[in-house]
Amino acid sequence: MYTTRTIRALSTTAAVALAFSTFSAAPASAHQSGSSGRPLLNAQLVGSMPAPASPVIAGVNPGGAPWVNGPSPVRVREDGRITVTVRGLVIPPPRGTGMNPVASVVATLVCANMIQDSTEPFALDMAGNGQTSDVISVPIPCDDPVVLIQPAPNRTVYIASTVSADAANRR
Repeated sequence: MYTTRTIRALSTTAAVALAFSTFSAAPASAHQSGSSGRPLLNAQLVGSMPAPASPVIAGVNPGGAPWVNGPSPVRVREDGRITVTVRGLVIPPPRGTGMNPVASVVATLVCANMIQDSTEPFALDMAGNGQTSDVISVPIPCDDPVVLIQPAPNRTVYIASTVSADAANRR
């Protein structure tokens, strides 16, 4: 009887410990402790124009040529999930050929005018089309979130952002 009671007590203790560790562990998909999948930013990209038409954002200058693009949605969630679809991001004539000269780009999150994290590089085709779904680090809170599209090999400039010309004038 002593052995049965001891085994039952040990079994109960092990079951409680297992249940506690299973339920108290953070989910594997959560990128940041305490964050959720709530939307942080849902915006459209706008091609950059040479300064001062487009602002310097977090110390990053706009590209030296004008860039235009088609509808290009950007979504960032508090848990770090980011989805970017770039459509038609090109340098139009007369300064460009109307084609995209940049082979790969990154999407960089800026919060409170400070660079936070970037996606892995993703390809843009000659027509300026590309997309990515990635997970990046997002601080909570992330005030005034902005996403920059930067050439992968040259992150000192951006060629598109979620800051519209109207918003840039208010900055």
